[in-house]
This record gives sequence, structure tokens and C-alpha cells, in this order.
Amino acid sequence: MSLRARKLNRAGDDAPIVIVTGASGNLGRAISSALSCEYRVVGLDRNAAEVPFPTFATDFSNAAAVELALVKFRERYGSRIASVVHLAAYFDQSGQDHPLYDTVNVEGTRHLLRALQAFEDDQFVYASTLLVHAPCKPGERITEDQPFEPAYAYPQSKLAAERVMLMNASKIAED
Repeated sequence: MSLRARKLNRAGDDAPIVIVTGASGNLGRAISSALSCEYRVVGLDRNAAEVPFPTFATDFSNAAAVELALVKFRERYGSRIASVVHLAAYFDQSGQDHPLYDTVNVEGTRHLLRALQAFEDDQFVYASTLLVHAPCKPGERITEDQPFEPAYAYPQSKLAAERVMLMNASKIAED
């Protein structure tokens, strides 16, 4: 582990492990930094070299790649995971549909959940978006109680991934 990685993971080798997917993104870095005082943070990301803590490179659109990354994780850290914070997702500014919305956001979530079945994990946190909800009137706030009505490709993929996660949540809770 590099000196840079040791500085971020301040909690020590006996601290519980949190896996952060999408670790090289702005949210991934911020969440990892915040968690690093009490947890050992390990990333899963396609840009593993860009992250200042231990990270396993993976392509979430490829089930075998996700499985391999978690096999490598198990070899180094074992099978116990305190939490998985799933941030990895495809997004572009166009608003147009793109095949990666399905292969990364939806199927990538499915691949990750399937690969995690071999682990003892206490918690799975899925980062979605309020854009999955119906729009509200100016001045109102969107809440989780509003009906689902994603208006374009990105939030549609996030809602589909939420449904994949919910279908598989009981498998994680059973462990």
C-alpha cells in the first residue's frame, strides 16, 4: 500500500472494511475520505490508479470483471465487509439514451450484488437520484414519498437499478 493510501485509511488494519464503488468520482472520494477515520476504505472502480486508497479495477458492465475484482479483494482482505456504498454509474450530459445506462447502471448493479453473495456483508447502500421521482411544482421539494416518474434515460436507469437492488436486498440481509 502506498504512503498516500495509508494516509487516507487512517483507521488501521483491524478496522471494519467499507467498499466504495465509483471510488474515483467526486462523491466516491468525498465519502471515502469521510469514512476513512473509522473504516478501512477499499474502492472498486474502472480508474483504480487515480484513487488515493486501495482500489481494485473493474468494469461493472462485465460480470466476470466484477467477480474477479471481488476474488482479489477476498484474497487480500477476507470475506467480511461492513458496508458496500455503490456509487458507480454511467451518466452523460446529453439526456439521450445510451447502452451504458443499462449495462453499467442496471446490469452492473446486478453483477455486483451477485458477486457479493459470497461475502459476509452487513449493509448495501445504493446511491440513486431524486430524479427518479415525478417533478414537483416550483417552490415544492421532491421527497421519497412522491411517485416514480423518471423523465429521461439516466433516472430511468437508476430506477431500474433500484429495482434490481430491492430484488436482491433480501439475499444480503440473510447473511
